[in-house]
Amino acid sequence: MNRQREKGFSLVELLVATVVGGLIMAGIYSAFMSSINVFSSQQEISQMQFNSKAVVSFLKEKLANAGSGVPADVPIPPIAFLNNAATISSTSYLNGADAIQIRMYGNVGEAMIVHSYNGSAANLRLEQPNPVDVNTVNNQNTSVGNLLLVWNPGTTQYALVEITHVNEVATGGGGTGNDTKVNFSPGLSIYNEPGGLGANYTGGLAMMIDQSAMSTLTFFVDTNGVLRMADGNFDLQNPTASTVAALPLLDNVEDFQIQIGYDTNADNIVDNWSWTYDPVANNPNINQALVLRCFLLARSQRTERFVSNVTRPDIDPDDGITYGGAPTNVRRRIYSFTVQLRNRLN
Repeated sequence: MNRQREKGFSLVELLVATVVGGLIMAGIYSAFMSSINVFSSQQEISQMQFNSKAVVSFLKEKLANAGSGVPADVPIPPIAFLNNAATISSTSYLNGADAIQIRMYGNVGEAMIVHSYNGSAANLRLEQPNPVDVNTVNNQNTSVGNLLLVWNPGTTQYALVEITHVNEVATGGGGTGNDTKVNFSPGLSIYNEPGGLGANYTGGLAMMIDQSAMSTLTFFVDTNGVLRMADGNFDLQNPTASTVAALPLLDNVEDFQIQIGYDTNADNIVDNWSWTYDPVANNPNINQALVLRCFLLARSQRTERFVSNVTRPDIDPDDGITYGGAPTNVRRRIYSFTVQLRNRLN
C-alpha cells in the first residue's frame, strides 16, 4: 500500500514569509503613522488659523474704538504706542514686537471757555455761565472725581487733570460775573500727560470727562510668545511681572507689528505711513493717527520634519531686529488687517 507523502513549509520558507510579512506590516504602519502625523499637522494648522482669525477679528473691533468719546479735533491721543516694546522692557515684551494701548473716553461734556489755567497752583477758572456742576451731594461736588481736559485749540498742547474741588468765585483779570474755580490733582489720573500746557496758561477750552466711563485696553506679546490683553491700569512704560496676569489671547505668536497712517494736513486722508514712533518727542504726532495697519505672525507648535528652511519673516524693516533662535521647521502664517480709528474723522 502506498502512503501519501505529507507536504508543508520548510523553516527557510517560514522565515522568508515572516520577513516579507514584517516588511509589509512595517510599510502599513509607516503609512498609517504618516497619515496620523499629516492629519495632526493639518488639524493644528486649522486650529491655529481659526484661533488667529478669531483674535484678529477681536483686535479689529477693539482698536476701532480707540479715542471714542472725544471729538477728533481735540488734541488727546487715541492710543499709546510702543515701537519695538522690548527696548522699554526686555523682560516683559517679545523682542522686536510692538505694544499698543487704546484709550476710550466714554461720556464727555461740551466745550467750555477757560479763563485761566495755573498748573503750579493746581487750579483753573472757567468762564460763566456755570459749566461745571457746583451743587453738593453729601457735602461733595458732583463733579469731583471726574476728569477735566484742557487744551489749546489749533495745537497739540493739552492737560488732563482730575477734579478735586469746585466752587464759584469772583472773577478777576478782566472777567465778568463769577467764574467756576476748579482745583485738581494732575498726578492722580493714569491718563494724565506730564507737562501738558505747562505751569500757566490763559485761554483755550476745557471739557469734562466722566472718569467712570473711561477705559483702556493694552495689547502686547510677552517673552513667551503669548499675545495678551490688559484691561484697565497698565503702564506701558513700566510693565512688571504682573503682565503675566493679563488675559492670554493667542499662543505661539512670533511677531506683532503696527504701522500707523497719519493725516498731517487734516483732510481725512492718510498722507504718511510710519513704522516708528518716538513717544518722548511725539514724532510723528500721534494725535494725527487716522489708520492702524496691523500684522500678526503666528506659528504652529509642532515642528515638522518635511518643513525646513522657513525663516521668521521680518515684517517691520525699520525695527533693526535680527531674529535668532527661531525654529525653521514650523508652519507660519501672517495675518494682516487695517482698521480706521472710529473717532478720527471730522
